[in-house]
Amino acid sequence: MSFRRNLLIIVAHGLRSDALGDAAAWPLSTPHLQSLARHGLRLTATTACPCDPGAAISLYSGLHARQHGHVHPHNGPIRCGGWAAALAAEGYHLAGVGRIHPIAHHLAEVERVHDVNSDDFATCAYLRATRSRGLTAALLQQRRQRRRYGPFEPDRLLIEPGDDVDGFIAHRAAAMLSKMPPDRPWALIVAFTGPGNELPAPTISGQIVDPAALEDGFIPVDFKTVDVLAELDHPRTLLQRLSPAQLARIRADYLGRISLLDFAIGQLRALTIQRADRERTWTLLTADRGYLLGEHGLVGHRSFLAGAVDVPLIIAGPAPLNLPSPAGLRLSSVDVAATIAELGGGELEPASVGRSLLCMIRGQPFQTLTTGACLSEFSNRLLLQTERYKVSFRVETQVPLTLFDMKRDAEELDNLVATARGQGLLDGLRWRLGDALMPLRAAT
Repeated sequence: MSFRRNLLIIVAHGLRSDALGDAAAWPLSTPHLQSLARHGLRLTATTACPCDPGAAISLYSGLHARQHGHVHPHNGPIRCGGWAAALAAEGYHLAGVGRIHPIAHHLAEVERVHDVNSDDFATCAYLRATRSRGLTAALLQQRRQRRRYGPFEPDRLLIEPGDDVDGFIAHRAAAMLSKMPPDRPWALIVAFTGPGNELPAPTISGQIVDPAALEDGFIPVDFKTVDVLAELDHPRTLLQRLSPAQLARIRADYLGRISLLDFAIGQLRALTIQRADRERTWTLLTADRGYLLGEHGLVGHRSFLAGAVDVPLIIAGPAPLNLPSPAGLRLSSVDVAATIAELGGGELEPASVGRSLLCMIRGQPFQTLTTGACLSEFSNRLLLQTERYKVSFRVETQVPLTLFDMKRDAEELDNLVATARGQGLLDGLRWRLGDALMPLRAAT
């Protein structure tokens, strides 16, 4: 079995596709993320469900939201098969640390870390570890403050990166990586709670970016249009009081967490290079969903705006792939799931319509990978994204909510739904939506 690929699978919670430093969207350096991207194939995927926990379920299972049914927040305990089951069936040694609850039952080694909404010491490895560090009371107070105010008025703790929840996940992942078996294929899943966990970064990481450089582009929320753009993650009063300085601080906290993630990726990659089986070890980095940082005056993720649904995908082999990132290719997180399964020699259950991207690595034309459309869904909203247009509907009434021409309006400021041009486009887009939904009906 020595020819089988080892897999280091890194899942960041709430990581936007423009978060890498070379995207030039933010004044942030991410050398390890950029090095990984240069080494491999870098793409952008649309998360099939930007609502927790549905986003993670789509990524783990390879199923769209209307297939797995978790389109609302906090639907309770979830278990799924997906690519973890496929890898287990292929004889992989599976290990995981972090937010890996939906697939934990497939893993031989598990260190569960709960979402930061939880205060459950009994089953969260991170919270148990904080007791010996004397941090428990402060961390629980910080989490209570987060549940009340989100990222708007956080408790800022003077802690080292290793005492942060994602610093802990990175440390435990490094320890697991050093123990992966040399004589059989293995997959290590590292699922971070950030950068979209709405917590401020540890002190050192939080000072990476000067908030004064992040006030540009502030747009006050317009409540006359906001209901078609998002279901609010936070009370309207917090958004009404949002100022350029406060938004800049939220952005700085988010970028500080990305800096912490970037450092962790550098450590893990260095450890894979030191292993004797490095020549068959692949790394895949992606995210379950994105996070809004002031677009239309919004902060959160329950939206189809690009910051909430566009996530990065990097596939890196042991040797540089030297593949360009194709322009205009529309991918979904269910395609990411299919890719992980095929990397390990398996495949997803028949209900999944995800398409593996490994044919691109084999040099086959990428046009064969896609019908040119992606779907996303949460609550009672449904998104179709084509090569050029993004259109969203209410599920029950099929009333269109938004229509954006992404070629002319990349910032999604001009909603065409009520315009003559938009009305002319909608009939054709409804046909495209029907074509995209048909395989889901057949699979179900």
